[in-house]
Amino acid sequence: MRKLLIATALLCFLIASVYAALPAIAEYSVRQLLAEQQIDASFDLQRPGLNTIRINQLKLQKSTPDQSFVLTAEAIDLRFTPWLLFNSQRVKSLHIDGLQLDLALAQRSAATTEPGQLPFPPLPSYLLKQLPADTIKLEHFRVNIHSSSETDSFPPLVFSGHLSTDNEQLRLSVDQIQDAPQIALKLMVDHQDTGQLTLSTQEIPALEARFSLSYQAPQLSVQSQTNLYPEQLQILLQQPLLTAFMALPAPVSLPEISGTVTLSGSSEIPLDSGLSATSHHYQVSSQVALQRPIPELARLDMQQNSALLLENDELTLTIEQLSANGQQFAAHGSGSGAPTIRSDAIQVELINPLQIKTTVQTLSQSGINTLQLPRTDLLIRLQPVTIKSAGQPDIQISSAPLSLSLSEIRLSDQHLQADLTADQIEGVYNAHPLPLIKLNSHADISPEKVSQRFSLNLQDKLLAAATEVSGSTTTDLTSNRTTGSWKTAVPLTGIEKLLRRFSQEIPPELVFTAGTLHQQGWLDMNNTGIALRLLNRTNKASFSYDQTHLYDIDWSSETVKNHRGKLEDSGQLEIAFIDVGVPLQNFSGRYRLEQSAAGKQTLQLDSSTVDLLGGKVTTLPVTLALDNPDFKTAIAVTGIDLAQLIALEQQEGLTGSGTLNGQMPVHFSDGALTITGGQVLSTPDGGWIRFEPPAEFLALQEANPALGIAFDALRNMRYESLGIELDYQPDGEALLKTHLKGHNPNWNRGQPVDFTINIEENIPKLLQALQFTDKLTKTLEKRYR
Repeated sequence: MRKLLIATALLCFLIASVYAALPAIAEYSVRQLLAEQQIDASFDLQRPGLNTIRINQLKLQKSTPDQSFVLTAEAIDLRFTPWLLFNSQRVKSLHIDGLQLDLALAQRSAATTEPGQLPFPPLPSYLLKQLPADTIKLEHFRVNIHSSSETDSFPPLVFSGHLSTDNEQLRLSVDQIQDAPQIALKLMVDHQDTGQLTLSTQEIPALEARFSLSYQAPQLSVQSQTNLYPEQLQILLQQPLLTAFMALPAPVSLPEISGTVTLSGSSEIPLDSGLSATSHHYQVSSQVALQRPIPELARLDMQQNSALLLENDELTLTIEQLSANGQQFAAHGSGSGAPTIRSDAIQVELINPLQIKTTVQTLSQSGINTLQLPRTDLLIRLQPVTIKSAGQPDIQISSAPLSLSLSEIRLSDQHLQADLTADQIEGVYNAHPLPLIKLNSHADISPEKVSQRFSLNLQDKLLAAATEVSGSTTTDLTSNRTTGSWKTAVPLTGIEKLLRRFSQEIPPELVFTAGTLHQQGWLDMNNTGIALRLLNRTNKASFSYDQTHLYDIDWSSETVKNHRGKLEDSGQLEIAFIDVGVPLQNFSGRYRLEQSAAGKQTLQLDSSTVDLLGGKVTTLPVTLALDNPDFKTAIAVTGIDLAQLIALEQQEGLTGSGTLNGQMPVHFSDGALTITGGQVLSTPDGGWIRFEPPAEFLALQEANPALGIAFDALRNMRYESLGIELDYQPDGEALLKTHLKGHNPNWNRGQPVDFTINIEENIPKLLQALQFTDKLTKTLEKRYR
């Protein structure tokens, strides 16, 4: 009995001694462990209670070429139960008032950064079981991570927060980040290997990620879904810490953004071969709206679905669906009076899935500039487009979906080629339909230059045939200079009907019946203005205006406009036949039109000729100002065949022969034409006139015998001179004095005959005055009746 009591006492003493020595044993064990890790430690260990250990003024320090740190803590309280401590080497609770870690990272060589085999499966359930306490609470921590290398420096990363954990869950909060004061982080993981990460700006979530982990040797699987809320992106990019790490320009300005970007999928990490063999399968979807992304667009809605695959360093991005919908588009041209282009909506949609392949190594070494982007086919849908110009009716344009294909896309030098096709562009101007347009365009685009080749096909039921316009443009973006050229052929038959849709100034009497207008053009546009050169040509054109008809018109001109606004147009006009009541043939003339930069217009007309009744009409050169034409010139008439002139009247029984010459002095002033002293005379050889009066004329002789004398004299008139004097007044009154002198060898023994007849009438056209034979016959009839 006594021995039992002694043994019991010794056991109690031993237990009490071990229990009392626990702080010393713990301190010794900790110091040994830290020494093995080359960590210098200093701390003051106390025991304020039987089941409590307090560590004051803890300082752990390590300094190696690769890494150095200093860890300090003011007060650490450990609560334990002896049985738990001896049985599982765990304490009941660990409470830390404050902790600070200063960590300096040196530049690592490529050999040290190569990933290797991971030592354990990093599951939350595993980590929570390895914790040395049932509960851990860190009231406040502060971490300072900075670079210790002068060649590989990065901005210091300083953040603070708090941490708590138990057997079920770990919760970490980063409440404040230096140089990013508006950002906060929260991380939660539990013993079921699920967790949640939240990044907030001004207490509003900017990123939320939920994940779950599983492990089946040797592979770690990660299932996750991450939601990014771009409303907070502006605040994130304004943080100085982020701009320093990402080399962004400050300040960063983004349009107002709303929506969600979701990244969901899985990662398979083989722990025996390291992170380089990780396989990632993720789906990326987004619905984002931007308010006023550019000044011309009120809102842009974007949607996309993509698949992201990373296996064995091979990265594949497949964009399965992509669309962008712009609302309230309005573009204003530069300068006063420039048009405004508006559309309620513009939608762009990816036609075929787009796949991009690269490697992680390539991206890490060269960035996205090395990406080889495949051909991208897009569909563009436009709501009706309205073009507004000052003082003009609106133009409305609608179109079937447009096809846009992007190819030769090189991010390295920001180069691409674009092909645009529009099969049906319809328009309305002032409630009238525009011709149907088909467009094909190929553009080569780079930061320095944009080159384009295009072709337009215009069709309208009022046009005799389709009109083709083809050309090219080149824009030098560094000098803001654009050059271009084009060519077209426009059928003229019926074109006046098309033009009359859009201009009330096209007279209804104008009708085009044949011909084609060909044009070649060049432009040069820079900051000072637009320079143009046009080569115009019509081929066998014909048109009529009221009772005037023009046939086989060949016109060619060169129009040149310089950057300062001066315009010159030089041309030549040839017309095979002109019917104005008098047949005009083979008209030929040249002109030169000049318009100054101030708008003053001057027209120079060279000498022109036209065949008339077997002879020729010639005009003298003249120069006139179009704003107030005032000029004097003369019209010469040579070689007019009297027989053809008489034939115009189609007067039964009247024939003649001879040649007429003359001239008409012309004065144009204040919008009115005056001819003073115009003369048409026969040649010295004279000629003859024969008139066999029809029966109705002979009946007049019974009432007026004198008329019979005149008829008898004209039956075989041999004239020595025939002349017409013409005075034409601005009011349209023309005084025509006709003088005929000769004899009839078969009448009255060849006695001389002298006729002088004055005719006064309003003649709106000068050439109608040459139809004097009808006036002569009717005047004789009236005089001798």
